[in-house]
Amino acid sequence: QFSDSPMVASAELRHSAAAAPNNGAYKIKVNGVKVQRTVRKSQGGSALHRIVRFARAQWFILCVFASIGLAKMAPWVGVKGGPLKPEFTVKILGVGAIFFMSGLSLKTEELAKAAMQVNLHATIQGFSLAVTPLLVCTVAGFLESIINTAPGGGSSGMEDVLSLLMGIKVLSCLPPPVSTGLILTKETDGNEAAAIFNGTIGAFMGVIFTPMLVMAVTGGSADVPIANIIKKLFITVVAPLLAGQLTKYSGVFSAKFLKTIPFSTMRSLILLTIIYTTFCGTFMKELEITMGYFFGLVGVLLLQQVSNMFLVKSICAAQGMKRTDTVAAMFCAVHKSLTLGMPITGIVFEGDPKLAVITIPLLVYHPMQILLGSLLVPTLKKWVAGGQNEDPTRKG
Repeated sequence: QFSDSPMVASAELRHSAAAAPNNGAYKIKVNGVKVQRTVRKSQGGSALHRIVRFARAQWFILCVFASIGLAKMAPWVGVKGGPLKPEFTVKILGVGAIFFMSGLSLKTEELAKAAMQVNLHATIQGFSLAVTPLLVCTVAGFLESIINTAPGGGSSGMEDVLSLLMGIKVLSCLPPPVSTGLILTKETDGNEAAAIFNGTIGAFMGVIFTPMLVMAVTGGSADVPIANIIKKLFITVVAPLLAGQLTKYSGVFSAKFLKTIPFSTMRSLILLTIIYTTFCGTFMKELEITMGYFFGLVGVLLLQQVSNMFLVKSICAAQGMKRTDTVAAMFCAVHKSLTLGMPITGIVFEGDPKLAVITIPLLVYHPMQILLGSLLVPTLKKWVAGGQNEDPTRKG
């Protein structure tokens, strides 16, 4: 029991603080009232602990930049045919594991409910395969007309710009990828089931509509191996998802055990692997354009991606969609599939001397969408959490 005198109580408080074990938390009584106090540790220890707390809280972002750095130092490790064999370990095992874990963690009724969100699916697929190509091709076509009529429009530098514009138009016609949109949606606590549905249906729609759109934009023709693409989608997406659902309801693992599996961390690690191998492929490519054109392209694609995300967010808000559905739409409607884009581009422009330049927008956009999405995860996660008390009758 401390003295009732303020001066004595103050002195005893300082003495108790100095005597607190490890300069940590302690309890005292002041005027008969129990008070919890925590003593600040020394400045050196405090700074170190702040660094550790920051690293723990932002470990994923730090690992993203570390992955890019490792890819820059040794890109040969993570390229196709390299020691890591990403064409198998990442594109088949990694993507398959993502959908298997989704099958394990999702309830069948959630997938069925997501399949009935027609408004959300129409927004995502319509924006991805209609709105984006229309907007991009209109702007690109306008710029092409200016270049073609301007003095010096036939110079080699302007030919590179025209090839880049063609690549951007082809990029706009691509469907969303099946894996990255799902991972980022899950990491932001968005509508995982809707992301799965749209990633899968978007891939199948892309097989049919993307070649038609690309041919309409370029005026070329292509014989796309549709059967092989569908087979690959079944192996990496549909089969693992069904296997996860069957495993979940077979009773092999108890519901209590499944809750202990760190699915989020495992997805993040797979995404880091995807980022690493993607940048390995990017760094191994030799630029066919000047650095000025390259950085200009990066700025244009970044502006396009950010503008599209805000546009999708505005469209969803206008329709009264929940925040969980909105973040799923922001990723699924804006991201583009390099897996389908590269083969189609190679077929349509086969023999074109500017093929390497035309593919650069695809090669730049792919890692950019993963990096930008990863950086936005903490912000969007807080935004989704702030809408947990939304009206449950809002559209989904």
